[in-house]
Amino acid sequence: MFWKTVWKRFYAHRLGRWAFFVVILFCLVGIYAPFLASSKPIFVVYDGECDFPLFRYLFYRGFYTKPLDIFFNLLMFTFPAFVLCGLFLKESRRRVGFLFCSLVQIALFLYFIFFPLRDPAANIYSPGNWTEEVHKMGPYQRLNVVLRYTLRKKEHEALLPYAEKYASTMKQAGLNPSLPTLWEVAREHEESEIQNLQSQHSESAQAKLKYILDRRQWLEEQSHNLRFLIMPLISWFHWEDDAGGQQALNHYIPTWYLTRINRKDLTSALIFGVRTSLTVGILSVGLALLIGIPIGAFAGFYGGKFDIVVSRLLEIWEAMPVLFMLLMVVAILQNKSIFLVTLVIGVFGWTSFSRYVRGEFFKQRSLSYVEACHALGFKNRYIMFKHIMPNAVAPILTLLPFAIMGAITSEAGLSFLGLGEEGSSSWGVLMDEGRTAFPDESYLLWPPAILLTILLVAIALVGDSLRDTLDPKLQR
Repeated sequence: MFWKTVWKRFYAHRLGRWAFFVVILFCLVGIYAPFLASSKPIFVVYDGECDFPLFRYLFYRGFYTKPLDIFFNLLMFTFPAFVLCGLFLKESRRRVGFLFCSLVQIALFLYFIFFPLRDPAANIYSPGNWTEEVHKMGPYQRLNVVLRYTLRKKEHEALLPYAEKYASTMKQAGLNPSLPTLWEVAREHEESEIQNLQSQHSESAQAKLKYILDRRQWLEEQSHNLRFLIMPLISWFHWEDDAGGQQALNHYIPTWYLTRINRKDLTSALIFGVRTSLTVGILSVGLALLIGIPIGAFAGFYGGKFDIVVSRLLEIWEAMPVLFMLLMVVAILQNKSIFLVTLVIGVFGWTSFSRYVRGEFFKQRSLSYVEACHALGFKNRYIMFKHIMPNAVAPILTLLPFAIMGAITSEAGLSFLGLGEEGSSSWGVLMDEGRTAFPDESYLLWPPAILLTILLVAIALVGDSLRDTLDPKLQR
């Protein structure tokens, strides 16, 4: 009943309500990112057979190389179970449902990490005659080859409207005027190889020439056998795939076609970057809660010398800025793992929670209901965590959004300084890439900066509205 009242009060804050929906939208984008950006189709019909390539690769470590992506891909299926438990289970069974879903999530994640799946398209064959090679391929491997050719061709065709302006600029500079897409680059390489082989008359050269021509013809024919090709909604590239393209092309194409300085797709990296921000924010704050709440609870409840020691510890710990401690730990360990960053933020960010919990326990321990619990003979720990803790939750809730915002900012700032996880889709890493290409390619800096700003502002507005909702002075 209390939480229903809190939700009604919070929902009355229009700005906070819309900010909350924005945060939920970011969370859904992070969880279901493969449906928004991937080089694997959601559904395709090839040679009369239906297939779901995207689902085959969701837990394959050769495609999703980061454990973080495997975890979120599993969450795509367990998240609806969490929602159903929260909506339809009674309060007495809700905790059991959440615990069961969490255990399933963790168990499957550990299984896919320590017992990786094999490549769905794995097949052993020796190149030679193309016709023989096709027969030795597995059906799913043939589908992958055709899909790669078809998608690269479609990308090239989508960029053709910008080819004329790009070509004129390249001609003036004395450079190659053709579009530097993956399909066009492969085509030009193939044409030069054909011309080179045609000038040779050896048996091996003619066999290789026949192989290339047969392969080209087969790919063109098979691309027409793809039916009902349903691709992810926004980008047709996985964030770890090579998207081709030279940086000069970025000046002539829309934002959603931009490539990073490592020639990977920017749009898909922006989408998967939500996962990094959510992970750092939630895990680091969760770790800070695990450390700060028990320390603050014992200090506030028992007081005395223990409280004095904890208070001095808090003052010392708060004197160490999180960002500088991050810089020091990363420099000493020479490790830029995102989980190390999360650990450091959590270990050095628990003091604010501990101070609030200490104050609440110090105030609550002298109230009449606590004295009644002592008179009934309840143990101290039972009184602390069964009776006092629920009354101390409200102030902690108001801190959570701002703590998450601070953790995300710290990770993005560290990555922007070049100390983030290499090869990551973190928005801080993307901004660092834009900074290295600044000012000629400043357009690479603004998209991640804008998304990060929107997320942080939305979280701050949620925290501000939540604070107003739980403030008893404003409810009188």
